[in-house]
Amino acid sequence: MAVAHRGGPATVRLALDVPLGWRVPREGGVALLEAYSPALPEELVEPFADALRRGAPSWSHGRIQPRGNMIRGGVARVGDAAGSLHPLTAAGPSLAIADGVAFAEASSPAAFARARRGATRVPEAIAIGLAEVLTDEAPESVAIRRAMYAMWRDDPGERLRTMSYIAGEHDGVLRFGGSCLRVMLSSAARVAKAGARGDLRFAHKTGKAMLERVGWMVGGALGWSDLLPDGLAEKLEARGTTRFVGAMHHTGEAEVVGLPSRSGRAASIETALSRGAQALVAEQAEDGSFEGEVVWCPMLAAQYVLASHVMQRPIGEERKRLLLKHFEDTRLPGGAWGLHEKSEPYLFVTTLVYVAARLLGLDKDAPLLREAKAFIRREGGAVGIPSWGKLWLALVGLYEWEGVNPVVPELWATPRWLPVHPSRYYCHTRLIYMGMAALYGGRVTREATATVRCVRDEIFLAPYADIDFEAARETLRDGDVHDAPGPLLKLSYRALVAFERAKSPALREKLLGDLREKIRYELRSTHYTCISPVSGMLGLLALHAADPDDPDLSQGLEAFEGWIWEDEQEGTRIAGARSATWDTAFAAQALSAAAPHVDLTSALTQADAFLASQQIKKGTGLEAQHDRLDPTGGYCFAGVWHGWPVSDCTAEAILARLHSPVARPSARAMQQAAEFVLRCQNADGGFGSYEARRHARLSIDWLNPSEMFGACMTERSYVECTSSCVQGLAAFRERYPDRMREQVDAAIERGVQRLRAAQNADGSFEGMWGVNFIYGTLFGVRGLLAAGVPCVDPQIRRACAWLLERQRPDGGWGEHFASVTEHRYVEHEEAQVVQTAWALTCLLEAEEPDFAALERAARLLARTQRADGTWPKQDPEGIFFHTALLEYRLYRSYFPPWALGLFVSRAKARAAWTEGGRRDRRPAVV
Repeated sequence: MAVAHRGGPATVRLALDVPLGWRVPREGGVALLEAYSPALPEELVEPFADALRRGAPSWSHGRIQPRGNMIRGGVARVGDAAGSLHPLTAAGPSLAIADGVAFAEASSPAAFARARRGATRVPEAIAIGLAEVLTDEAPESVAIRRAMYAMWRDDPGERLRTMSYIAGEHDGVLRFGGSCLRVMLSSAARVAKAGARGDLRFAHKTGKAMLERVGWMVGGALGWSDLLPDGLAEKLEARGTTRFVGAMHHTGEAEVVGLPSRSGRAASIETALSRGAQALVAEQAEDGSFEGEVVWCPMLAAQYVLASHVMQRPIGEERKRLLLKHFEDTRLPGGAWGLHEKSEPYLFVTTLVYVAARLLGLDKDAPLLREAKAFIRREGGAVGIPSWGKLWLALVGLYEWEGVNPVVPELWATPRWLPVHPSRYYCHTRLIYMGMAALYGGRVTREATATVRCVRDEIFLAPYADIDFEAARETLRDGDVHDAPGPLLKLSYRALVAFERAKSPALREKLLGDLREKIRYELRSTHYTCISPVSGMLGLLALHAADPDDPDLSQGLEAFEGWIWEDEQEGTRIAGARSATWDTAFAAQALSAAAPHVDLTSALTQADAFLASQQIKKGTGLEAQHDRLDPTGGYCFAGVWHGWPVSDCTAEAILARLHSPVARPSARAMQQAAEFVLRCQNADGGFGSYEARRHARLSIDWLNPSEMFGACMTERSYVECTSSCVQGLAAFRERYPDRMREQVDAAIERGVQRLRAAQNADGSFEGMWGVNFIYGTLFGVRGLLAAGVPCVDPQIRRACAWLLERQRPDGGWGEHFASVTEHRYVEHEEAQVVQTAWALTCLLEAEEPDFAALERAARLLARTQRADGTWPKQDPEGIFFHTALLEYRLYRSYFPPWALGLFVSRAKARAAWTEGGRRDRRPAVV
């Protein structure tokens, strides 16, 4: 908070509120300039900077607290001589006058205390309350502040009453309480509206905190305990100060720190930046791209083996060996396999890997499988495998179709306006369901081989012929289930089982043909790769079941090799995603941040050329017939060959190209990219990933058939996608202010509203595609800033405060992936380099004034860097559908140097300011 008033004909006096909890550098000028200049009018910034250069400011220490007993040893203190109240409220003179009158008229110290209290409790309470509400960024304070501003704007009489309270002209507690009640009711109504919009957690926490503030006012600050019986009054008096301290969030001890030296540690940070940038450049391919493997789990490799077995396509001996090496390397300590490297054992993954290894020729008693088989049998056998696993086992001949939950092709024949029509599903779920429906509808199964018949005895406890598979259809191992089928879904399954007995064979055959045509379109529109290997394998199996010599099948099998990573070190892996465009866009932005300090012109030029080549120029024209969004102008996560552009990939490519110091993209290309982004905006202002949400407001999450994953049935308004899209559109607007201005302005405004609503009461944002609150907060803040929200906005400062509160003593940040499923921040046992880079980047872009905290984070990044400029592998940073952790291998290559580049720019700007010479308007993030 700051107050400015004229000090003379050509001078302005600034009174700045420096929170006690803030780290104040001994060389305080640059810190004050960074902290307060964003909130000052433009005309005052440079004079403020000049005044700080000329001399140190005058400081006075104050700690807001009740004034208490004003008499010590026969001496009475009047006014605010002890510095108990905030000076910016200017209540001191009013209190001094009232105290003086009370002292002059009092006959004894006790009489003075009573008279002083009666005369000053209202101005003292409003001085304390205003200071708290105007400086605190807690949600309840923000709500009260906005209600107070609205009251002052709408009611001139209330403005005058407020001034009279501060001046001590009106000391009536009831009248003051009425004004307070009016503000509290108005702010409570605002909180209630948030609850009505669905943000119940925010409404509950904020409402509770507001009640605590009211309790302090009644029982502590106003001293209404005078009206209560003596015994109760004494208890309330004793608790008054405690209540006060509990209500005040802006208390703390000031800590004075020194500015960092330009040599020594500071130099090591700049060295780390240079080495990190060069190590990142070393990852660049000849075509200018950057791509790291996206590591998930061995489920995909196991399904590849099972699919090859069903299609009777032999796997070569060398690949068999490398597949088994992959299985060996990904095995958990107990001998089973999980959904990711940090997972608990999953019956789903363990069973599929076990079967795949047996089909590759491994003996049931091989060391690789011995503990896995014991785990499967200990868990009751494969009867409890999730539904997707049941379907895969049925394809091989290890499960009967009667035990698989129905996935009927007839769902595509239902009216398209129904919420349950597959066209409304999230695209990955829709395509997986499409492949499964084609296989379930045709009861595709390869005749059991000798190996399969042996495996039946190994993965089931009872003889295969004695198993009641229909009864086992709803049997699920608890440890594999994240989103268990509810009553409505179970009832639907039972109805579909009955439908299966009465279905029309002719209609079924026609629909199976229709599904195969949809699968062909998916293949042809993606250069035969499909959107992912998960749905791709299912689609290829469906084509094979109808015609093993299908030419689209042959091309699909050939293109499937593009999903495979293979080497001696880790064996043969199937990637869940390819990421060249995504990685290149981020790498280019990291290099742009480092470019002021390291010569990276060549790498940036090549990266931009690659991005220019990856934009989809034109769609097929048949998208609407196949429930697809027009892809023109978009960028895919993988590359242009993928055919499925993504909103945030497109937005990050826009940012990489428009913010590059060497790129010169065409206005038409950028407009087409912006148009694709606009097509991905949801009705609530947020942005989906591949497309805008297709379903109505009625939720269909109850229909989730996967059991192992969550939030996978429809598109949502993701914080990360919304932020990236707002950023990309804002960059487009800045470069091309006359193009689509009205649409872009409206989209940005709606996106900002969605981001504001998505912030949690504690200041954080929850992510969807990264771990988790740190990742979400980085994007939440970035989106707001890009849209023009000032860095002094309460929501920005609250997010920064949330991050600073979670900084570890070593300077880093570490969030455990358990926070994804628990929906609360869970501290990791050690700092995570990538998360530290995310947090540091967020704070730097938000112009966080606590430079010491920023420097500690930068030092951690420099300290953990290896001699070759890279950073060590730690826990996976990515996530999808709540339970699947992903390791993005290049994240640790570009996020740390990106953060260090921003930090070095900030540090150099500070050093230039303190050492003199030519200076910018103010130190700023470059």
